[in-house]
Amino acid sequence: MTVRILRRPPAPHFEVIKKNMREINRLLGIHKEISGEGPGYKHNVQVLNKSALVLLLACWEAYVEDLAENCFDVMLDYADDPTVFPEHVLAIAVKELKKADTLAIWGLSKDGWRRALKSHKQRILDKYVAKGSFNTPSAANVDRLFSELIGLTSLSSQWFWKGSSKDMSQQRLADLIELRGTIAHRVDCPTKVTKTMVVNYKKLINRLAVISHNRALALIYARTDKKPWGRYRAGKTT
Repeated sequence: MTVRILRRPPAPHFEVIKKNMREINRLLGIHKEISGEGPGYKHNVQVLNKSALVLLLACWEAYVEDLAENCFDVMLDYADDPTVFPEHVLAIAVKELKKADTLAIWGLSKDGWRRALKSHKQRILDKYVAKGSFNTPSAANVDRLFSELIGLTSLSSQWFWKGSSKDMSQQRLADLIELRGTIAHRVDCPTKVTKTMVVNYKKLINRLAVISHNRALALIYARTDKKPWGRYRAGKTT
């Protein structure tokens, strides 16, 4: 599946995931070098498939964090006042600051509100990102991160395309997370990890990445009337 930009400029988080995905492609290339492309079960290469799935979820973890942080940063850069962020985001930020008067905190002189929002960003990232990696990048956690950080609610409800409902896409991501956990903690797993599984999960992550970017971009445009990056397409998925 080809992922391509529909209109420039490119998004930095997409440039990173494209670079990271080359590691997956390299493992698939080694698989081909060792066992060829013919049909049938391939022996002694399952370790490559397992490694590819672990790296694939790491690509998704990094992407989710980068997308969320980049979206927040451009919204804050474009903002003339704090209302560029939805009300519930401001409410969360104020609650963390333990201020009783919401309007008073956002009425701080000069750039006080910017400092408050930057502090809010760091608290939310600390909450969901542990040791530089997004903590369990499930649909539920992705939804919470984007809702609390930039006000994009129920992002995973948009993860659907022809042949896959949102429930199916969310479950496939959950299955990948569970499989990665089994590999990482026990190495051996009851399910044979095949090259086909790697290719299909790679397509899933590409589609989730494209949809998440495009929906976040739509929110930024709705709140700021500006588009910092172009839209993307994975196959026929936008």
